[in-house]
Amino acid sequence: MKTNEQIIQEITAFMADVWLAGCDHRVIAPALHLNSYMVLDVRDNARLFGPASSDECRLFIHRMAALDVLRALGTERVADASLRVVNGAKAPMLNG
Repeated sequence: MKTNEQIIQEITAFMADVWLAGCDHRVIAPALHLNSYMVLDVRDNARLFGPASSDECRLFIHRMAALDVLRALGTERVADASLRVVNGAKAPMLNG
């Protein structure tokens, strides 16, 4: 039987692995616009975000990694609600 501390450590390690994997497959590359960048997904060979500043691209990558963690933990509805709020919609009721 695992203790609560062991379970929390395992979940934390899992979240870190998912976060790092989410950051690894999204890279920042120079865009055609002067002094701007874009985020590419190396798995899908697709442009995800940009052109934007390097700080905005870095923030985008970390937000997407956070969504990856929510989805990996089985909280798909929370991840989808987060995306809607970021896009300017009202927060949906998650328990209804």
